[in-house]
Amino acid sequence: MVEVEQSVKIDGPSASTPSSTPAEDGSAGDRQDTVTTVAPQPTVAPDEPLSDDEVAEILEDLEANGFCDPRDVEDEGLVTAMHFVVQGQIQSPCYVDTPEEGSDPRLDEAWALLTSITPIELVDDISLLAGYERCDACETLAFVTQLDEAATFFIVAVDVLAAVEDPDELRLTMMHELTHVFAQRPVEQLIVVDNPTGCDTFFNGVGCFTEDSYLWAWIQEFWPPEIRDTLPSDGSVGSDDEADERCSTDRGYTGSYAAVHPEEDFAETFSAYVFDVDVDPALEAKMAFFDRYPEFVEIREAARALGYDDTEANFEGCG
Repeated sequence: MVEVEQSVKIDGPSASTPSSTPAEDGSAGDRQDTVTTVAPQPTVAPDEPLSDDEVAEILEDLEANGFCDPRDVEDEGLVTAMHFVVQGQIQSPCYVDTPEEGSDPRLDEAWALLTSITPIELVDDISLLAGYERCDACETLAFVTQLDEAATFFIVAVDVLAAVEDPDELRLTMMHELTHVFAQRPVEQLIVVDNPTGCDTFFNGVGCFTEDSYLWAWIQEFWPPEIRDTLPSDGSVGSDDEADERCSTDRGYTGSYAAVHPEEDFAETFSAYVFDVDVDPALEAKMAFFDRYPEFVEIREAARALGYDDTEANFEGCG
């Protein structure tokens, strides 16, 4: 499977929070820039609809604080369009590369795909959607970045060329990236802290997973202490060699990319689960894990209803 990227942007020029995902070349990579503002947040409950005036006020604040900035994405290629997302609803573009042509329909289609099968409560933490045409040397199909130190403002960036060239791979990649959003929801899933001191679960470089989080349940079941102890204590990914070694001796991963870190294992396996990808029987327990959560079953059933259960994947497998 083409590697994807999760990255973190934090406040302060000297801060250094590691990414929990390898870069495109398979090495442990970072995307470290700085921001000095915190995204304005709605003061209503997530399930309470905002009025048009409230949405307009949020959008005005976001733009005033510089959150619609193509420079946050341009390392991957030409940025074609950017949209704020409020309570799971895509807004008019806040940036377009060609204003006379308006929004990028390829990006609109990618968002429609994601939201057609995903419950609103799992996408309403996405605050910005961006599309780009990848550069010649780039391979990243999509990535997630947090643009504020409170880990409340997520940008999802998508290679719009992939939407045309390989829609199956794009579906898998977008679902993979979505896990990096809903599985790090502050307070509910993750307590944001800057170091692992006092963390009794698992520190991922951004914070400490809560006792009842998806990831901590996953880690306890599939990443025992003897494996966790081999990972960097700062929450970053393990080495490629270590991941290759795990993969060579354990068929319970979709590939060496999944074996590099618990979050990538969760994300890769979840994308296979949603789209009924044929995987090694050794992954049976991991696939069954998601059946415990009605919200995950709902996504898979929606994907099946739309005929996405024949999605092809290029997981290399392990063992």
